[in-house]
Amino acid sequence: MLEHAFGVEARRRIEEAVRVAERENTGQIVPVVVEKSAGYPEARYRGALLGAAVATLAVLLTGSRISLGELPLLQLSAGGLGALLALVPALERILAGRAEIELATRERAVRAFYENGLSHTAQGTGVLVFASLFERRAVVLGDHGIHAKAGDLAWRGAVDRLSEGLRRGDPAAGFCEAIALCGAELRKHFPRPPGGGPGNELEDGLRASKR
Repeated sequence: MLEHAFGVEARRRIEEAVRVAERENTGQIVPVVVEKSAGYPEARYRGALLGAAVATLAVLLTGSRISLGELPLLQLSAGGLGALLALVPALERILAGRAEIELATRERAVRAFYENGLSHTAQGTGVLVFASLFERRAVVLGDHGIHAKAGDLAWRGAVDRLSEGLRRGDPAAGFCEAIALCGAELRKHFPRPPGGGPGNELEDGLRASKR
C-alpha cells in the first residue's frame, strides 16, 4: 500500500513541498505516513461474536433441526468465518469502531512526533504532518513553540486537506496541500529573519513505515 501510494515522483513532490513551505519561516515540517496505526484485535473478536450470533439467530428463525450438540460446532464455524471476514479492510474499520480508530491514530501520531525528533528543534517549531492510510485519518501536531502561538485550531485546514487527499486516493497531493498550509501558519509566527535563522534541522523527505 505504501509503495503504491508513494512512488519516487510522489516522494519528490512532498520533499519539494516541505522545502518551499520552510523557505520563509524557521519551522521544521516533517511528513510521516504509516500503513496502519494499530492491529485492532477487537475487530476480529467482534466479527467472531457477530458470526456466531447470526448463525444462532438463523437456527432459531428457520426452525432448523439441529441438535444441542451440533449447535456449538455451528457457532464455532460461523465465528471463525466472522473473524476472517473482519480482515477485509472496510469491515475491519467498521468493527474496530470510529472511537478506537481515532484514538489509535492520535496515539500513533504522538509517537511519530517523538520518534522523528520534532520535540528537539531550537525554537520548538517542529510540525508533524501525519497520515495513516488504513484509517484514512490525518493528524497535525505542533511543538511547544508554535503551539503556544497558534494552538491546535491552526492546523484544522491542513488536517482537512490531507484527509481529503486520503479519501480521494491521492495522499501525495493531500500532503503537499497540508504542508503548504502549515508553512503559511509558521510564517505568521516565526518568519525567517534577514540573517537566515536556524538551519534545516530535520530532513525534508517523507518518512514512511508499516506500523
